[in-house]
Amino acid sequence: MTDLKVLHRIREKDLYGVRVCLGIVDVSNQVVGFKKKKHYSDEVLGEELLDLPPQRFVTQAVWFDLADGAVEKIEKGKLDFHGGLHAVEHAAIAILPLFAMCDRNDIGGVSTPFHLDTGRAQVFIYDGYPGGIGIAEKGYEIIEGLWAATLKLIEECPCRDGCPACIQSPKCGNNNEPLDKKAAVILLRGLLRIET
Repeated sequence: MTDLKVLHRIREKDLYGVRVCLGIVDVSNQVVGFKKKKHYSDEVLGEELLDLPPQRFVTQAVWFDLADGAVEKIEKGKLDFHGGLHAVEHAAIAILPLFAMCDRNDIGGVSTPFHLDTGRAQVFIYDGYPGGIGIAEKGYEIIEGLWAATLKLIEECPCRDGCPACIQSPKCGNNNEPLDKKAAVILLRGLLRIET
């Protein structure tokens, strides 16, 4: 379980009518349990709850609003809005290392239909190290390219509903739920102003 609080905006820009921010955030991570799985399969053998203290650190993050009209298209299509946000977060985290020359495990993310600090739906991508190491800053600088590469990854993946090659994450704290591949495509096309 991960919570994120915005402490300070460093920079902000408008891209196609969408606000993109770079700033300082307080990340709180808490492991609440784990699943035992059969080797080489997804068969769950058992679940264990843990009572561990949260780990907190202050770092840098890039975050962005959504394009006007994208949410309405998702609702009209009876798709899962939260699942679309979550899928965009996962796919963007998978793609960013190609631009930032880092490992996927160096980055974390949070997506939410409503964030208290912004009053809007948000996707956050943050450096997984206290103080930050420049990954989120690189994401901010190349955000349009990140959106385009993320959209390409999802659209070109031959799976129907999402898989580890596109929107599933090996380190997701929510067991990759909810995820909605079609909603993610609508959100990314909206960010890039591509007609759907």
